[in-house]
Amino acid sequence: MEKDLRQIEPAVSFREVSLTRAFDTFAPSFDDIFERLWSNFEHVTRPKAEKLESLTVDIPLTAEEAFDGGTVSILVPTRVVCQSCHGHGSIGLYECWQCQGQGAIAAEYPLDVSYPGMLRGDYVVRVPLEDFGIRNLYLTARFRLSEIG
Repeated sequence: MEKDLRQIEPAVSFREVSLTRAFDTFAPSFDDIFERLWSNFEHVTRPKAEKLESLTVDIPLTAEEAFDGGTVSILVPTRVVCQSCHGHGSIGLYECWQCQGQGAIAAEYPLDVSYPGMLRGDYVVRVPLEDFGIRNLYLTARFRLSEIG
């Protein structure tokens, strides 16, 4: 089952694409995909028979961008163990101020994805997300020539 994110607005030069903000128009729902995403960091909730699925984001390119080629920085949402409390959520008797007692911090990390110049059609790049601790999803970046611009 492939999960698609809606188009993200084109930018002028080097771009950042936030997957978190792209979820504003995601179907089936923001909660469904983030439950699956966060399950990578909370091993208790992951089903054993879970299949690897594609998370697809469309990146529209202007005619100039498609001709020139370039790189897009896709911001991947992830969670990391809090360095202040080492994942405990507290320091001694006090709640950790860094993670507010969660033991982990949610953040977006950049993933640079390049596309060649002289594009005339779609260009697809598939990237595993294991380096971000995400084992049940892989990213499919689909570069498309935009109808606007």
